[in-house]
Amino acid sequence: MAALIKANEHHLDTYLPAVARLATPDAAVRHLAEVAAAAERGQVCEWHIFRGDELCGAIRLHQIDRENRKAALACFLGAGQQGSGLATACLRAVIAQAFNRFKLNRIEWQCASDNAASERLAKRLGFAWEGMLRQAELLHGAYVDHFIYSLLREDAAPLLQSA
Repeated sequence: MAALIKANEHHLDTYLPAVARLATPDAAVRHLAEVAAAAERGQVCEWHIFRGDELCGAIRLHQIDRENRKAALACFLGAGQQGSGLATACLRAVIAQAFNRFKLNRIEWQCASDNAASERLAKRLGFAWEGMLRQAELLHGAYVDHFIYSLLREDAAPLLQSA
């Protein structure tokens, strides 16, 4: 994981500086231990994306609210893997798990308003644009707006059939 992040540090730092900080083996090990502990508590699920033996990225289901049957979805992919359909295919599988196995009704997707690749991915997966959260994140010393999207179980039937 540290090697993937180190090789993509500049690419990831643009929108995911917390991920970019995992570029050392010690930081990656600490992160994985924290994820495992959060997963034990039912707060997060994280999947790692591979193409063959090569680690390419990760997908995270977080902010899991079992009472209201909703969660948030996020992912990252190494720059060299983008545009290959890999993220779309893997996210479809995770979305199917979220709706079928975890019985969620709503999945949220947030991205910086100028993150066109993330926005295209949300739309390709069938997420509906809900609005903008103004100055939602302090990113590199400046506040950035976030777009928020959602995918409801009832809207995901075509996606679930193809997963």
